[in-house]
Formats: sequence, C-alpha cells, structure tokens
Amino acid sequence: MKIVIVGGGKVAFYLIKEFVQDHDVVIIEQNEKAANRIANQLSAEVVYGDGSVYSVLAPACVGAKMIVALTGKDETNLIACQIAKRHCGVPIAISRVNNPRNLEVMKRFGVDKSYSGTKILAEMIEQEIDYEGLRIVHRIQESDYVLVEFILSPKARACEKTLADYSFPSGAKVVVMTKSSGEMITPRGDTVMHAGDLMVLVCSRKNIDQIWKEMVQT
Repeated sequence: MKIVIVGGGKVAFYLIKEFVQDHDVVIIEQNEKAANRIANQLSAEVVYGDGSVYSVLAPACVGAKMIVALTGKDETNLIACQIAKRHCGVPIAISRVNNPRNLEVMKRFGVDKSYSGTKILAEMIEQEIDYEGLRIVHRIQESDYVLVEFILSPKARACEKTLADYSFPSGAKVVVMTKSSGEMITPRGDTVMHAGDLMVLVCSRKNIDQIWKEMVQT
C-alpha cells in the first residue's frame, strides 16, 4: 500500500522505519537537512517541499491510499489532509494534532482520524489516578462505549457467579475472559467468574466507575 507522510520529524522518522519494509512510503519534508537525512538513512522516496501545497502534494499522492500529516503545525496538517482527500483522491487521512483543542476542527473538516499526544497522555494519567487496576483498552469510535480490562477482585460479588446470574450495569457485556491458568475463553451465559480472571468488558463510559467499584476496588 502506498502511504504519503507529510513531515519528517522524529515521530515520522520512526514511523517510516516501521512501514518501509511492507509499504510504499513517500515522505514530504520542507526542511532540506531533514529531507536529506531521511533520504540517506531510509529506503523511501523523499520529496523536498511544502506538503500543504498542491503542486508538491499532488504528484506524491498518485496511487496513494493514505496520507499521514505529522508536522508541528496543525494548520499545515489540516490543509495537507484536505488537499489529499478532496483533490488527489486519497481515501484515508490521518493527522497529528499539536493543540488538543483542534481535534474537533480536524474532524469537522474531514480528517478521518486525528490524535493528540498531549490528550492521550493526560487520559492515561487520569485513568491511573481514578481507576487503579482497570484500564480502557479501546474507545469505540462515534459512540459512548469503551472496552475495559481488569482482574476480578476476590472480594467482588461476581466471584463464583455465572455471567447470566450476575447483574452487570446496563449495556455492559463481557467479551473476553482469560483464566489465571492463561486459558482464553469466549464467555457464555453459563461461564463462571472466578477471582483472578482477566476480564474485558464493553460498557458505557458512565458505567466505568460502577464496574470499578463492584469488580476491582472491593
């Protein structure tokens, strides 16, 4: 698959190293020294220029299936994604967001996925503070639901009960269980929960606190 990466900083450099073996990667970098460094160290096509300019971006996007904008300027990343999608036919646009406040802007203007390192780190810290022993492993896009993972406490009322017998918060459902022996099982109604089981649940964000108190904290 052909991937166009706009920006040749440290994040981009290590990302390119992961991709060049299996994908056709084109890097656009407007800093000449950075462009030359990447060209000398990685087996990828490097374009010296501004990735938010059509005349630079369009030739690089021919046949590309994805654009990843990783510059230090949110405006540049947004423009690059818009040009690639609207004028170059690139189906997927992913962008780095340096200011978390711009996440909604990226979404509103057609960027398929965007991420903020600051927001991700803040959420990780907040989760560790608020819900020790439980972590969010996945946020289901365009919904209020998440996947959470935890080890069932020996003091939890759920211990030794079947999934059908236990009253989970509304909408919560166990999707995967790993026994203390390491055996992974697909849960059914008659599956019995034991202390020490590693459990993955899908639940609403508003129910995380209740699940943590009932099944982890106790």
